[in-house]
Amino acid sequence: MYNKQIKKKGGILFLISSCFLFAGCSEENPEHQEEVIVSSEDKNIEAVQAVLESEFTVPNEEYLVIVKNIDKKMTEIGSHTPEANEVNGGEESGVSDEWRAYVDLVKKTYGPYFTDNAFDTLISTVIAFKYHYGYLGFYENVRYEMKVSDIQVTKSENINTPKFYDFTAQVEYTNNAGEVSQHEVKGTAILSEPGKIGKFEIRDDGGLREQVQSDR
Repeated sequence: MYNKQIKKKGGILFLISSCFLFAGCSEENPEHQEEVIVSSEDKNIEAVQAVLESEFTVPNEEYLVIVKNIDKKMTEIGSHTPEANEVNGGEESGVSDEWRAYVDLVKKTYGPYFTDNAFDTLISTVIAFKYHYGYLGFYENVRYEMKVSDIQVTKSENINTPKFYDFTAQVEYTNNAGEVSQHEVKGTAILSEPGKIGKFEIRDDGGLREQVQSDR
């Protein structure tokens, strides 16, 4: 009986010491712990969210300075002169310092989230920061603000469109007079590669663009 008790206690002590041993190994070697793996779907959602936050957070002071410089240069040289192409991204796009600044900003802001082809389209069509340009609108007294309060991004459940993501963003708009209105922005993004948008389309901005034009 005495020997059995000794063996039983010894077994318990062995188990306890084993637990401490394994716990100690885990704590002493944190570098061996598994790394957090970000799924392709998470990358896709993050890309769409980043683009929406940038597009609907107004003003962007860096963008304003760049566009003012472009407008100023265009006024100085005339919009119908050959030199104007160097300023506004025409046939000689990328030549002027003003246009280079714009391209660099778009690349910094949107480049990480678009495929190469989609990014080239952003530059050639000058559609990046579309909701920012009205802030200038050639009227110095126009000073509105936008901010995103909520973003929902949902992957398509259709097996034929696995790369399609629908998004909805709640945008708060404040005009010059301090009046606030809420707008629901809806659209679709196609993620051609993990975390890379091949197509980004806003189907309905909840009257936001009309509101900006009306306040101007």
